[in-house]
Amino acid sequence: MAGPGLAERAAVSSGTASWPWWRFARLVPVANVFRVEVAASNSRAAALVLARAFQVPLEAARQLLAESRVLPRDLEESEARRLVESLRQHGVSCQPVAAAGHGGAVCGTHSALAAELPCEDCRELVCVLCRGREGQALCARCSEQRARRTRAKWLRVSVLLMVLVLIAFWGTSRQRTRERRLEWERPLSVAVVLLARGEVKPEVRQAWSEGVGRLEGWLEREAGRYRADLGRPVRFVLAGPQPAAGLELTPPGDSLVARALHAWTLSRALSAVDEAAGLSSQGLDARIYVMLEPTSEGERLVEGMAEAGGSVGLVRGVQEDTELTLELTAVAHELFHCLGAEDAYDAQGHARVPEGLVEPGRQPLYPQPAAEVMVGEVPVGEAEGRLPESLEEVRVGPFTAISLRWAP
Repeated sequence: MAGPGLAERAAVSSGTASWPWWRFARLVPVANVFRVEVAASNSRAAALVLARAFQVPLEAARQLLAESRVLPRDLEESEARRLVESLRQHGVSCQPVAAAGHGGAVCGTHSALAAELPCEDCRELVCVLCRGREGQALCARCSEQRARRTRAKWLRVSVLLMVLVLIAFWGTSRQRTRERRLEWERPLSVAVVLLARGEVKPEVRQAWSEGVGRLEGWLEREAGRYRADLGRPVRFVLAGPQPAAGLELTPPGDSLVARALHAWTLSRALSAVDEAAGLSSQGLDARIYVMLEPTSEGERLVEGMAEAGGSVGLVRGVQEDTELTLELTAVAHELFHCLGAEDAYDAQGHARVPEGLVEPGRQPLYPQPAAEVMVGEVPVGEAEGRLPESLEEVRVGPFTAISLRWAP
């Protein structure tokens, strides 16, 4: 009885004799099969001979001769001897060897060569040329699939890296812009945008028109106490009132999703406000949006928020107010947040010592002569304070001046 064929012996040696390899290989009936055993050679002429004999590309023939092996091609005895004679003429040490068996599997990728190895992915039999640089045997289909997955992976990585580079560039550029504001080489251009849910009285509009002028003068006075060279450090552009129906300054909930959705919605709404007010094309250093809201009798609430080092601040003001001390103080407070200053009050809203005091070295310490702008109340005792009655009772303390780079 004849022994097992070459493909069967290859399957046994690789531990896969139990699976039906004939489902994956094209069988070529052979009898008196011979192969050629060669020693390694780098002869180009020998490679040309082998390429013509096996009908494979020259590079494939050179790869087959690169190391000593039994060439993966079933030949009749006469074909094997003719090939041996031709290769010997070009200095290749070789000899024909009998290969017992009655059949062999042909590689699906290189049809001129015998299949000897199972593909690592689909188990289809492939030839030695299908072994990759890392020694992995892969058929053409699986090799292309892996290549596609690798290309897709590197594409995802490249896109991610590009996004990270753009974010880093944007962040660096934004930080440089913020830093340039604190060099005070020119007056900062800041928009105060009034928002209202209803009709704003003419006297309130006039009060705001005069109020931003007062605030410019206040900033000039406070900056001059630390640096005489600054002059008027901020120029305000008053816009509005713009309708604010449906615009909410605070998120509906504390969850991350609620805050993110609110920030996105608010950003779009404020962009529309800028467009309507003609501010989109102006090179502004910051925008302070003041929401004027009606209040119940006896109730007076002014508050604000701004991103530290950012360019946008939000203030809630009283729609009927014409005196505007608290509103203007809140505008200055949020503007200073945009320029990097921090709050100087404690959890109860009272001035922290010493950063929340305009005269931290005063003896006796209380009462203080004015409210620190990053606190908003005049300290009259420890953990005690009152609201300022005018901008004359609001000052920039030494710690805030350092944050603004008005003081060393």
